[in-house]
Amino acid sequence: MDKTPAQPNPVLDEAENPALLLAQRELRHLHSTIQALRAELERVQAARDEAVQAAVAVAQDEARQLRATVASLREELQALEASKGESVQAAVAAGQDDARQLQGTVQKLRDEMERLRHEHAELTDKQARASQDEIRQLRGAIAGLREQLEKSHAR
Repeated sequence: MDKTPAQPNPVLDEAENPALLLAQRELRHLHSTIQALRAELERVQAARDEAVQAAVAVAQDEARQLRATVASLREELQALEASKGESVQAAVAAGQDDARQLQGTVQKLRDEMERLRHEHAELTDKQARASQDEIRQLRGAIAGLREQLEKSHAR
C-alpha cells in the first residue's frame, strides 16, 4: 500500500481561517440585509401604490362630484333662463294686452267725444234756429203791435 502524502483539507482550512469566517458571516449578514431591504422596498412601493391609487380615487371622485355640480348648476341656470324668458314673454304679452285695451278705450272715448260734439252741434243749430224763429216771431209780434199802436194813435 502506497501512502500518498496527505493533502490539506480545504474545508478544514477554511474553518480554521478567522478572516474567512468573518467574511462569510459578513456575506450572510449582507444577504439578510439585502432581503430585508428588498422586503421593505416592496412594502414601501406597495404603500406608495396604494396611496397613489387612493389619491387617484379621491381625485376621480372629486372630479365626478364637480362634474355633477356643474351639470346641476347648468340645469338650474337653464331653468332660470327659461323662467326669465317666460316671465319676459308674459310681461310683454301683458303690456301688449294693456296697450290694446288702452287703445280700445281711447278709441271709444274719441268716438263718444265725436258723438257728443255732433249732438252738441245739432243741439246748438236747433237752438239757434229756434232762437231765430222766436226772434222772427217776436219781431213780427212787435211789428204787429207797433202797427196796432200806430193805428190806435192815429185815430
